[in-house]
Amino acid sequence: MKTRSMLRLSLFTAVVLTAGCATQLTEEGSSVQLITDAAECESLGTVSASNTMAMTPSQDADGAMNRLRNKAAEMGANAVRIIDVSSAPEGTTAIAEALNCNVN
Repeated sequence: MKTRSMLRLSLFTAVVLTAGCATQLTEEGSSVQLITDAAECESLGTVSASNTMAMTPSQDADGAMNRLRNKAAEMGANAVRIIDVSSAPEGTTAIAEALNCNVN
């Protein structure tokens, strides 16, 4: 009985620890570029993403940016222009304009 309780505790701990890890980029998300000049781009709308409970603030920021790029890719974007990034002890939130840009 004690072994079973320890196993449950171990599984619960593993789930909690991995839940706060940074989100991974999808294949589509990895093709979304960060840009500063959107002159040759069509706006597809605003996209936002957050990441919380990572082990470090840097992991929260990475997770938020990865989620943002994944969401933009789902909208058909090939680029994003960052509007705002805010970090707090609770996590990081990023807001961007999803864009479809002419790629030469």
